[in-house]
Amino acid sequence: MAIDPDELKTLVDWENGQISPRIFIDEEIYRQELAQVFDRAWLFLAHDSMIPEPNDFFSTYMGGDPVIVSRLADGSVTAFLNACRHRGMKVCRAEDGNAKSFMCTYHGWTYDNEGKLINVPMSEEAYLGDLDYSQNGLLKVAQIDSYRGLHFATFDPEAPPLLDYLGDMTFYLDSFLDQTPGGIEFLPGVIKWTIHGNWKMGAEQFGGDAYHAVITHASSFGAYNKRRDRDSNMGEQAALREGHTTGYSLAGTKSELRDILRHEDGEHQPSDDWEAEKLAIAEQRLGPERAKLRGHMNVFPNFSGLPGQANLRIWHPKGPNKFEIWSFTVVDKDAPDEVKRGTQLSATVTEGAAGVVESDDGENWDLIGQLLEQGHRTREMKWNYTMGIGKEDRMHAGFPGKLSRTIMSEGPQRAFYRRWLEFMTSAKWPYTPKSAQAAPNGTGSATVSEHAR
Repeated sequence: MAIDPDELKTLVDWENGQISPRIFIDEEIYRQELAQVFDRAWLFLAHDSMIPEPNDFFSTYMGGDPVIVSRLADGSVTAFLNACRHRGMKVCRAEDGNAKSFMCTYHGWTYDNEGKLINVPMSEEAYLGDLDYSQNGLLKVAQIDSYRGLHFATFDPEAPPLLDYLGDMTFYLDSFLDQTPGGIEFLPGVIKWTIHGNWKMGAEQFGGDAYHAVITHASSFGAYNKRRDRDSNMGEQAALREGHTTGYSLAGTKSELRDILRHEDGEHQPSDDWEAEKLAIAEQRLGPERAKLRGHMNVFPNFSGLPGQANLRIWHPKGPNKFEIWSFTVVDKDAPDEVKRGTQLSATVTEGAAGVVESDDGENWDLIGQLLEQGHRTREMKWNYTMGIGKEDRMHAGFPGKLSRTIMSEGPQRAFYRRWLEFMTSAKWPYTPKSAQAAPNGTGSATVSEHAR
């Protein structure tokens, strides 16, 4: 049974920063979330570098549903449910590869990499010629599109175009997707692990929680002798009307995490030369401020990352109190191979499943999940999301969104839950501001006039 919209609005009072933890643990809310959020939103699937050749494929999820992303012979990309039309068995159990067809290992129904049904064992004997192959292909997504090599899809034919959905987030995405002519590439392999908690905990943290770093990651920063002084925490959080969120620092040009594997302070690394070269190029392409952005972000609902720190990830829901993290190492395509190898090693040590930074976050999310699963009063209390209310003043002309005065703010979390609530309570597609007038290649400028709505 669907949760009444009025009841959901009592659980998510984003305007006053009061959120009920029931939204992280309730089974009915979770099932409604799959239908109202994940079945309608544009969801990240894969990057061009993950499926570079014809017939390459990548297996992923859209909400709880398995999908296959496939590059066709003509170079186009399609996506469809990884579920046989006969009994729902996966037709592909490989994580990725190159294939022209996929066969269900239950009864042998076979589909080409466009999702068309091409073979049914003993079709004439079993169906006496009555099976219509054209009506039994794999179920395709309603829309698929890409932005700077990032492929997104939605099951909703009424969803607005991807550029409208991303809105002003393209301004911030470009700050790391478009620093160099070659853009980014995803290195081979996906690190996957499971957390005993709710996917929204990861999404909201990556989208806007710089506040936790000083305490949660104190031991991690201490292990690498990194000072966490006031200047290193100066920055802003940006909350966009589309529900996308980001936080960033303008303090430096180099990622802390890429630098942690030095043997001693001051030792020259190959990345030093590349960072300097890349900065000069990026300043020409993006301007001096955007070229230096380093931080964290979340594209609503569940695509997050640490721009400038080699990490992008998806929070795949697996139940109201269980989710999988799929973590990708991202590098500059134009970077030297030695820099790419060093970046991958650094990213694994810090943001991998057992990474010194990542394990801090996982422990927090897991313990919260345990408390909500076991307790009663812990579900009835309201969580406090009031940080920065009334203090979201624009600090940079041309930087879109509601900007906080410092890197410490929960404005992004409130924007995330505002958008979540809109999806959960709207029968039709919720309001989307057409505020990012981006060209097809993503080079257009952003306006901010509709963000006050």
